[in-house]
Amino acid sequence: MTPFAMPSHSHDDQPNMPKVPIGQCRYRVPVTNQDLKRYLAAAAANLTFNAPLSAERAADLIRRLAPSGAGWRALDLGCGNGELLMRLCENHGISGDGVERDAGDGERARLNATKRGVSDRVTFHSTDAATWDRPADLVVNVGAGYVWGDAAQALTALHRLTVPGGKLLFADGIYQASPSDQVRETFGDLPDLAALAQFAVDAGFRPLHVAVSTLAEWDDFESDWRAGIERLGTPDARAFADQRRDGYLNGYRGIVGFGWLILTPA
Repeated sequence: MTPFAMPSHSHDDQPNMPKVPIGQCRYRVPVTNQDLKRYLAAAAANLTFNAPLSAERAADLIRRLAPSGAGWRALDLGCGNGELLMRLCENHGISGDGVERDAGDGERARLNATKRGVSDRVTFHSTDAATWDRPADLVVNVGAGYVWGDAAQALTALHRLTVPGGKLLFADGIYQASPSDQVRETFGDLPDLAALAQFAVDAGFRPLHVAVSTLAEWDDFESDWRAGIERLGTPDARAFADQRRDGYLNGYRGIVGFGWLILTPA
């Protein structure tokens, strides 16, 4: 899984570059793309789930996503390290596909699947999720809707990939309170939770479960994310972590949220 997208502000960016996953704020000190990739990899390596998602919520979501028939297959688009997909397949005894364009994440997912003995049932594909065209019974897209554009566009695309009678787990960024101009500049025009749910209905889904990450989940996620970068031990990495902490605590903490929807095609 990849937390929702925000504009990139690294030193090497060019105008109109595609959005990148959340992992950087507008930094006072320029960050090169090479350094940014290294920091993001270090942060992700220190996380079980690259999202504000507790073990308790993950277990609850997996329970709610139980197949309602035999022969179901899962599909995680933008699966990151594949942890949520593997837990789904392990808990429900099903097979699945994970799609992740980042080669490093894909390789880590394959190695983990082999260690856990599920590589015969869970296959990881190193490609762009937006190009995937094979529907599945149980579809997952956590924080990676930006590959299709905004949340509304993502839900329209995901409706085509969710078979009738199946389920979709969709999670994306929202505003839980009015953002400052600086926060809005960084994160863009996010919907609130009600609007996100309406996007799903407009795309042809019926909501089965609607929830948001708690502030405690956000605090743990942000802390563990920064701790991964702290392990690099360099002055530049620490400065990067300091700016991330400042941006969170003095900026988007309690303002930017993360909505979780379990949906079924209408």
